[in-house]
Amino acid sequence: MIKPLVFICWLNLLVSPGFTQSESAKDKIYDSLEEAMKVHPDSVFHIDLSGKRLTELPSQVLAFKNLISLDLSKNKLTSLPDSMLFKHIEVLNLTKNKLTVFPSVICQQTTLKQLFLGKNKLEALPSCIGQLTELIILDAWFNLIAELPEDMSSLKKLRTLDLRGMNYSEDQQKKWQALIPWVKIEYDVGCDCGL
Repeated sequence: MIKPLVFICWLNLLVSPGFTQSESAKDKIYDSLEEAMKVHPDSVFHIDLSGKRLTELPSQVLAFKNLISLDLSKNKLTSLPDSMLFKHIEVLNLTKNKLTVFPSVICQQTTLKQLFLGKNKLEALPSCIGQLTELIILDAWFNLIAELPEDMSSLKKLRTLDLRGMNYSEDQQKKWQALIPWVKIEYDVGCDCGL
């Protein structure tokens, strides 16, 4: 009778939240740098600094080399430092910032799968975006993008491109769909607006 009771207690330990600490640590999202800096930098995989009124990327973020996701949305960023290099990053959220030029350092984040750039003031996507060959989602809604670079054709894993909030002629939409026919491109209703 004692053996089954010991087994049940052991089983309860296995399924308790504290027992799988290493797995939950990998899923933990740090919403402040102060909190993230209390643990070893190599054990921080997700940081959410959204809505912090940041005007530049805090240098402390660069210490977290194993980042998988970084949320910098709803800030006041106008650029990113050239030293921002993460070998494992898959998700980068820069939605609702003040970017007018696409930060070229993003093109070096070749593990990116999801890139969110909506509601900035970007006028173009650079040709180096073709280096992001793991990209699945590119969200660039409500910018000032007038043209897509030919290098977008290198993004064979891309499945979704959001270009809503910008007016494009039906001819432009057809041209871009022909450039990347495997991608679902989301537009507002086409217009004959001379773009």
